Amino acid sequence: MKTLGTLGEREAIRIIDGIVSSKADVGIGDDCAAIDIGDRYLLVTTDMMAAKTHVPKGMNPYDIGWTLVAVNLSDIAAMGGRPIGLVTAIGITRGHPMDFLEQLVDGMNDCAQRFGTSIVGGDTKEHEALTLCGTAIGEVPKNEILLRKGAKPGDLVVVSGELGMAGAGFYSMKRNLGLNEAEGVLKRPWPRLAEAKLLASSGSVTSCMDISDGLSSSIFELTRNSGLTYEIDYSRIPKAKEVEMAFHDLERQKSLVLNFGDDYELLFTARREAEGELERMAIEADCPFTVIGKVTSGEENILIDDGKREKLENLGYEHFRSRQS
Repeated sequence: MKTLGTLGEREAIRIIDGIVSSKADVGIGDDCAAIDIGDRYLLVTTDMMAAKTHVPKGMNPYDIGWTLVAVNLSDIAAMGGRPIGLVTAIGITRGHPMDFLEQLVDGMNDCAQRFGTSIVGGDTKEHEALTLCGTAIGEVPKNEILLRKGAKPGDLVVVSGELGMAGAGFYSMKRNLGLNEAEGVLKRPWPRLAEAKLLASSGSVTSCMDISDGLSSSIFELTRNSGLTYEIDYSRIPKAKEVEMAFHDLERQKSLVLNFGDDYELLFTARREAEGELERMAIEADCPFTVIGKVTSGEENILIDDGKREKLENLGYEHFRSRQS
């Protein structure tokens, strides 16, 4: 018998997509749904957090609230959009202290305001365990929308920021390593809204998504949407210095950078001739945009590591499957 544990989240989503009848112009499978409203698309996305699977020990209620909003705004960013507002649903036990709820909502509110939007409504219900759901609404000009499809062979593969920071923060909290900056990135993700808007308006970006479940997983999602393959040079991936502090073992470092996720950086492709423009935009955004590979039309995704070519494995985080310890 097929179970969610054997299928995994992504296969379950594909099955759901085959059942539902969507009238969205962009539907299931991208970071947001996009609905035609004239010269713009209305963007809609939703994301859940459950205490057991999404809240590491060490996150306080404020951090949890901030994260709920941030991960939804990251989806708006991945489409090149501007957030309009959010609604949040809170499932919480009757035994939770009132100040827990107040701090949780403070975190939600502060994150929304920090990124130029607000909480416009929601729902609160009694639940047997803390379970949260956020829904973000945004907009994007039709000629600026960023999708997971659109890459062409020869395009550059690019990431924003540094990778591995959130993973280092997770293991720092787990093993009391004291990597405070990394722990902060994990506890309070920073959606790349301004950076994505700049990229979207440039016309140079051919596809985009955020890195929530790990670089390797995200590469495979772009492959699924574009029908193309990707060649990644591991030596070019911008790695947070905290990765080496979390693990001395090179293979553990590699896994952290490629597979952990939760960095909420942007993974995008850009026209080959746009490399100079990417450098200019990186300066304007005060955020590194690093070319880590190229789009190809081969048979499989490739990782180049220390001069050796190997198959890139899809080992990012996936719900209903176990996180690496």
